[in-house]
Amino acid sequence: MRLTLGRALRHPSLRPGQPRLLTGTAGLQRRVRWVHSSEVLEIASLLRGGELLLTGGSMLAAAAAVDQRRYVTELADRHVTAVAVETGPRLPSVPAAVVSQADVLGFPVIQLRRQIPFVDVAEAINAELVNDSVTRLRRGGELAHDLSAVLAGGGDVAALLDTLVQRTGLSVALFDSAGELISEVRGAHTPDGLLETMPNQGVTSRITVRGAHAATLVFHPRADTDLDLLGIVTERAAEALGLALLRSHAPSTRDFAASELARLAGHGGGDRSRLTHLAQVVGFDPADPVVGMSVTTATPGAGLPGFDGRLRQYGRIAMDASDTEVRVVLSLTDRRSAAARRNALVVALDEWVRELDAVVVGVGPVVPDLAGVATSMELAVASMRQRSAYGPGSVVDAVTTIVETLLDTDDAVAARSRFVRGQLAMLLALRANEGDLLLHTLETYLDSGCNKTRTAELLHLQRQSLYGRLDRAFGLLGGDPTGTSRALALHLALRLRHSEHLMGR
Repeated sequence: MRLTLGRALRHPSLRPGQPRLLTGTAGLQRRVRWVHSSEVLEIASLLRGGELLLTGGSMLAAAAAVDQRRYVTELADRHVTAVAVETGPRLPSVPAAVVSQADVLGFPVIQLRRQIPFVDVAEAINAELVNDSVTRLRRGGELAHDLSAVLAGGGDVAALLDTLVQRTGLSVALFDSAGELISEVRGAHTPDGLLETMPNQGVTSRITVRGAHAATLVFHPRADTDLDLLGIVTERAAEALGLALLRSHAPSTRDFAASELARLAGHGGGDRSRLTHLAQVVGFDPADPVVGMSVTTATPGAGLPGFDGRLRQYGRIAMDASDTEVRVVLSLTDRRSAAARRNALVVALDEWVRELDAVVVGVGPVVPDLAGVATSMELAVASMRQRSAYGPGSVVDAVTTIVETLLDTDDAVAARSRFVRGQLAMLLALRANEGDLLLHTLETYLDSGCNKTRTAELLHLQRQSLYGRLDRAFGLLGGDPTGTSRALALHLALRLRHSEHLMGR
């Protein structure tokens, strides 16, 4: 069973410290991957995420309030599980700035009211974590042996799934790339109707065959399921199921078309007629807005449990996979809400990826149709250049990092073109008169420092007319950029668009 923060606080090595949770009650179910101690204020950059950090607090006692708040913010940004601060004569209580900042962020801060030897705590808990990992790997190896024996004996997909159920006790199902059920085996106490349709819940893992996304394996864990062990199980099962699928459910024309579509998106888009043909085979409408995404992993063959399921909640997908990289084209059927759904996906992926190690996801901007997919994919890939696939998983939103992408290039003209289209694509796709009107209104609004009264005066508009234009523009952009990190990039793109070769009208 994975070690949660709540369980760690009840551990015999930590209980003598009389831990008291001051903030972040919801974080008691967070996973503790490791226990570490440090008296360094700038420790966050050296952590991988998932740590329970123990500190005597001497550096916090000497730090200014602004540095105390930054300390908590950096730990939260690094996805550290919690920090436990020992109080005593040098630090009678946890500083108010630490508590208030942690409360805003929902980050768990624990007060240790008694002095305890941190080295003993770390050795005791980390030894258990290592032993648990070794046990999981051993059980994963035993499972791989069993699955190999089933294949060697001529076993099919159903036989492999039956072995998985015997090993885990959980219900398991396999769906094809279109979400249709291939086979299922029920574990004990499975509610009726749980496996009949493609689930959005459960622990899932994609299975690729010759680069094409061929199937999705789905487990339905119980409350007491060891999710770390289940992750190892899904990785071991994926290779065996891929081989079995070659016998009975080889990738379809649609699967190979989806893989080719995503591959072309990452190589400049290719011929437009070719994209259109592939889209029709996959089931995309080439006129629908699309988003390009890129995923990199530091570990070859590492699984992305639940990735496909999350994407399918937002649109139709085409995927191409290699050992360390996945390219995805997401088709959004509702043009009016496309940018908002894309932004919601970024938030959902950010939650999902926190539980993974060494995974980086780059999400490109919405472009108005499949013909522009290369722009979105190029920006998704470019946004990840400065992010190492090390430490806790992370999502890079190309819309907010696009200024860095613009500066990090030798081809300024091409970079400016991608930059403008990446920011303004949905507005540039409107009819000329409507698009120019909204773009001019938006630029005036940002020029005025986001002052609506001043904007209305400059445009000689009634306030309600201005509100209508801004609401229309914001809707196509995925929300009001005022006060967000998107505002700078958007304002810069609006200024650059006046160059005739970027307008593309």
